Amino acid sequence: MNNVANFLIQNTSHPLQEQVNLALEKGNNTRVELYKGLSFVAASKEKGEFIFRAQKNGIRSQLKIGSYKEHCSSDDITEGRLDISHAILVAAKAQAKAALGLHPVKELKSSKYSSGTTMDDIFQKVLTVLKGRVKSTEAFERQYNQEVSPFIGEFAISQVDQNDIQRIIDKVLESGRKSVAEKVLYLVKNLFDHASSNNICINITHKMTVKKNAGGVSPPTGVALADHDLRRAFSLMRKYESTFQHRLYLLTILLVSLGLRKSELIKSRWVDFDREANLLHIERDMSKNRIAIAVPVSKHIRPIFGELWKLADGSDYLFPSFKRSRNGHMCTNTPNSALKRLFDKTTSESKFSRFQLFTLHDLRRTFRTMLSRMNIPKDVSELCINHRESNNGEITKGSRYDRYIKLKARIEAHDKLAEKIMLLTEEEKEDSKQLKLVA
Repeated sequence: MNNVANFLIQNTSHPLQEQVNLALEKGNNTRVELYKGLSFVAASKEKGEFIFRAQKNGIRSQLKIGSYKEHCSSDDITEGRLDISHAILVAAKAQAKAALGLHPVKELKSSKYSSGTTMDDIFQKVLTVLKGRVKSTEAFERQYNQEVSPFIGEFAISQVDQNDIQRIIDKVLESGRKSVAEKVLYLVKNLFDHASSNNICINITHKMTVKKNAGGVSPPTGVALADHDLRRAFSLMRKYESTFQHRLYLLTILLVSLGLRKSELIKSRWVDFDREANLLHIERDMSKNRIAIAVPVSKHIRPIFGELWKLADGSDYLFPSFKRSRNGHMCTNTPNSALKRLFDKTTSESKFSRFQLFTLHDLRRTFRTMLSRMNIPKDVSELCINHRESNNGEITKGSRYDRYIKLKARIEAHDKLAEKIMLLTEEEKEDSKQLKLVA
């Protein structure tokens, strides 16, 4: 379709020009079919307009897409004057939207009357606000650009209806990505909340729910590893060092010992590590909740930092990139891929068939669960994972800016937990026997 349109727009001697000229001579609403759904109508002699028609769900609708001018400039196009070639190009784009299951006339209306209020425009406004509140908007942007924008990004948000949104969600569900479908629904609801609060449109997503519209509520995900699962994981990482490199093994130990998010630890620099105070500083621009914190480094895991210093070989980062990289630090996806390869390797062997699978973020869940098992007070445990919300869900100003909040209590908690973790990493002669008994 687009190839035909491109051919016609580049053809200086348009094959339909003669028919349009004849229609203009006749006037009296003489009609010439130019393209699928597109007609030229000579409203009177020497005056014509382009009308686009389409039918959706049995309902026919039409829209004037521009006035006729034999040769149009860019200024003419801006002011709604089109020649035959440009009118055909507009119609071709609308039909391309129709091929995606969208309404072509609605697409044209949205592009014609939507200055500053398209879905793309509202997304950019919400994104600007979001960037001031969270560390990273990468996932938010990816979901919108891949799942939403290609279908309704050019629509005026007031022209979008629930059917448009549901079609997008259904496409995601059909691809087997239920969790993404939930996120897309929440994303679109976020955009409509913004538009509604700014009196741009009513919130048509108000009654849309995951249960009704996005495949139902997903079961809880994630696991907190038991001690024997951790011991077994550490043992397998040591055994299959060619698959799960030693630096990744050290990363795993630190993740479950410090309770940090993967990206917070991987992107940490040596200047963030206070060797005298034994504190690793996670600055607000690195923290997901935009709150800085000083994380205690227990004496039990201090030797790991010494080993990482040697492995870093002069790099600014605790975990430098394996290959030359503009970021300097290890790619945050590298540990995920290595862990998957480790699982593929171990589960292919019958004696490890009951090995507990987990994600790197499960190590943070494990850290928090272990603190509870060791009877660390809840408020201290929550601060150890840099959760600052009070009972009413708000963060006090003093709490937000105090990176050393309850430091003494957190040092004791980290020290107690790190000692336990290092015991689980120790080689034991009975390791292999235990693994066989569990299988």
